[in-house]
Amino acid sequence: MGQAAAEQIEIVSEERGAKRVVLSMNGEQASECWIIPFYIRVGAAVLRMDGIGGVATKPEHRMKGYARRVMQAAVEHMSQGDACITMLYGIPDFYHRFGYVTAGPEYLVFLWNLQKDIPLPVGWSYREFTPQDLPTVQRIYEHQTAQATGTAVRSPDGRVWQQLLKVPGSYPNDECWVAVDPQGAVKGYAWRARWCWSVRDILEREYDSSLVFGEVLAECPAAADTLLVLCRRRAQEEDKREALLAVPPDSVVARAARYQDARFEQVHQANGGSMVRVLDVQRLARSMEPEWSRLVQPANWTGRIWLTLRTELGAATLRIAPGEVRVTDEAGEPHAVIDLPQGTLARLVCGLAPAEDLCARLPTPQPDNVNQLLRVLFPMRFQHMYLPDRY
Repeated sequence: MGQAAAEQIEIVSEERGAKRVVLSMNGEQASECWIIPFYIRVGAAVLRMDGIGGVATKPEHRMKGYARRVMQAAVEHMSQGDACITMLYGIPDFYHRFGYVTAGPEYLVFLWNLQKDIPLPVGWSYREFTPQDLPTVQRIYEHQTAQATGTAVRSPDGRVWQQLLKVPGSYPNDECWVAVDPQGAVKGYAWRARWCWSVRDILEREYDSSLVFGEVLAECPAAADTLLVLCRRRAQEEDKREALLAVPPDSVVARAARYQDARFEQVHQANGGSMVRVLDVQRLARSMEPEWSRLVQPANWTGRIWLTLRTELGAATLRIAPGEVRVTDEAGEPHAVIDLPQGTLARLVCGLAPAEDLCARLPTPQPDNVNQLLRVLFPMRFQHMYLPDRY
């Protein structure tokens, strides 16, 4: 009889805090995935999130369960760290086995009827991005994503901004343009971001008649109108039928597109696409405290209630008072307990659907006062990470 193959799984540290989970057979690498650390926004909250990417198995080692064991090891490792959730962009019908559920759809805006001559706002113009524009562009990104859901908190000297500095002179590999107001100030930008896989390998292939822009942000309606004119003109110059903008529907740019010839798409996948999983319920709840406190203030919540969110991974108890939500170790009265899968909790935080819809799918119906509270704490959102950050 032959000797059994020796399997080894190790965690390898990489640059910028990333890690690789590597499965080797007899000393030869067979399968791996990457763990990439992020901070993402959910309204006023900032969550530590571990992104999963680069899941790959060598052809000669496929169909042997190696990717499954790598993912299991990755989830176990992340659960012992400081992240409260993990997210990924996955192929259908695989990652749900490890507790991941869909977090939200892909948001796409298509600008059509490119032959129509739409003038620029009076006094506005656009030009190509230069490295001197970087601080202003960074500020625009920071301001426009400050209350968003799913957007990455970017370091000023991080990977994404370093890629943007490579753009000038790199056409046709990439291009970025800025909107300029009548006083000469930059008020928005449109970046194709062709270097990132989600643009180059997915959207440009699936929508080959569209010119794809991976990140478009504007500070005001006039800046957004200027960028939409730019995107239309560039698409026409490249002999495309449409311009495609990967922007969420609650953005300034998407709102401006509603006044033009535009088509909005939301692409949902039952077990694929943008997916999320809770790693630690307590860490998640404590991270959400600023956003939950912000939400209860305008709701005029006058009473005091303790709410326990209990999942298969653990529980967290919230003390909800007028203008404040805090995680606590002790519960008072009145006290409500909700039993729910960690995936449902993750979807509530991401705002996949109205809270009453998500909770109506639980085995036990919730009383009206609890449903009212859940609607306040878990509003429907437009979860979106801009394409240059995707992993």
